Amino acid sequence: MLNLFKRIFAKYFNSWWIPVTVCLLLLAAFAITVLLNIKVMAVLLVCWGIAFLGILCAAIWNLIKKRWAKGLINLAMLPACCIVVFFVFCFLWFHAMMGGPIKDGFADNLTIPANIDISEPLNKFKTVPENIEDGFQHSLLTALSSQSNDDPAITANVASLVKLHQDAPGVLMRFLATSPAWHVSKERGNFFATRRWLSGTEWLYSLSGYYTRYDVPKSDIPNFQFRFSIGFSGKPWASVLNANKMDQGQPATLRVSTKNKLLESNCIIRKDDLVVEIFEQSEKKERRLTQAALSYVNKELEPLVAHPDWTTIRNILPAGSIRQGKSTFELRNSFQPGIYDSEAWVNPGEPGMLYLKAFEVTKGTPLSAGILKARSSEWIGWSDNPQELFFSNTNFTIYEGDWGKPYAARFEVWFVPDSGTPERKLMERVFKIEGWQR
Repeated sequence: MLNLFKRIFAKYFNSWWIPVTVCLLLLAAFAITVLLNIKVMAVLLVCWGIAFLGILCAAIWNLIKKRWAKGLINLAMLPACCIVVFFVFCFLWFHAMMGGPIKDGFADNLTIPANIDISEPLNKFKTVPENIEDGFQHSLLTALSSQSNDDPAITANVASLVKLHQDAPGVLMRFLATSPAWHVSKERGNFFATRRWLSGTEWLYSLSGYYTRYDVPKSDIPNFQFRFSIGFSGKPWASVLNANKMDQGQPATLRVSTKNKLLESNCIIRKDDLVVEIFEQSEKKERRLTQAALSYVNKELEPLVAHPDWTTIRNILPAGSIRQGKSTFELRNSFQPGIYDSEAWVNPGEPGMLYLKAFEVTKGTPLSAGILKARSSEWIGWSDNPQELFFSNTNFTIYEGDWGKPYAARFEVWFVPDSGTPERKLMERVFKIEGWQR
């Protein structure tokens, strides 16, 4: 057997045509599996990558052995293969765009049980108090509509945040977790608090915390994109090479580049392990959104600096941040079947993280397990009064299933205490859902 492998490898590396033929055959097999949605596509892609490196190895080997013609042909096959790969992937992309969604058949043989209570996702979450407002968003939109200049200078003032983080970090984290205006989560092992925006009368956490004029129910808002986050582990959420890095209190003129026909800046303000990160795209060079956000957050936290306690937290929360009653969990349809917004109102009674699990009801198959937990994990508010409820929300996708083929899914709300005690299930509810088609 060993001699057989030796002969095969010798024939492979001594040839000018076998390496490129194997590479192209594997590429063709990968393309076929993609078109037919066969699960081995990832394995074939890895094998193709190894075969592509095999062409280079054969070229080096033939050149070492002074088989110049074969070695040079092997080298010439490398750019030729790259050209073929380019056209194959262009074809697959075009097919994906024009050929319609890919079905996975997950729900083909599933039935929806008739003997259990099954809810339908809402088209709109239940109403909240009419006097609810997003002061942060209002401040930014007011600045965006004001007259501007061409000076991108700012002052990196986050004094209130720094003071709280140094003197009362537990109070600061409790405020951020309790306020629906902040989404507190852990990503890549690091803690972040990202600003949430109010959409109409609903607090919604967009994908990674980026908001644009399309998230604002007004048609006359200038084009923009914005993100504001606080890191508590010494690292920013995004690693940006051209970021403007500053210390607390430092004045600076930000570097601004052009992206998506807008002027873009990334601002990172550090103080020890505290990192404030601001991403702004807007039409004017002046960093109006960045400066308005810094001013608002600094002023928002001033009362908590003066009196860092639970009473002050309650006083400075947005209206409707704490509800009274029984725990609830709702789903809302998003812009495509299989994509949903969730809204939970619970009180775990202690600090910790909330997250979601989902299972197909009849067979108990976990649904988008790793992705769902990552998307739904959030540190939320709590109190000693079990009648008080605190907010958590996210947007997520269930990948199992096809459009037009609904099935029953059980969603469970789980809580992981910061104390280290075992995690526990707070509630569950069954919904009729569909999977998202690629």
